[in-house]
Amino acid sequence: MTQQEQLQDCKKTLEELVGKNVKNVEFESSEDCWRIYIHTDQGKIVMSFCKGWACPVVEHRSLKTKKK
Repeated sequence: MTQQEQLQDCKKTLEELVGKNVKNVEFESSEDCWRIYIHTDQGKIVMSFCKGWACPVVEHRSLKTKKK
């Protein structure tokens, strides 16, 4: 994947936050890496950055529904 393709992929992923209500943000660091947890009304987005990466790795986690 070229750097331009990585940047477009990163932009597309971040655009998924548009229209969501951000409830809370948490931050963790470990050596040369950082993790940002963005809690929204529709779930959680976890962004992991490490030194030298062109774009973060992003995980989408849906809200868990309670079992009856």
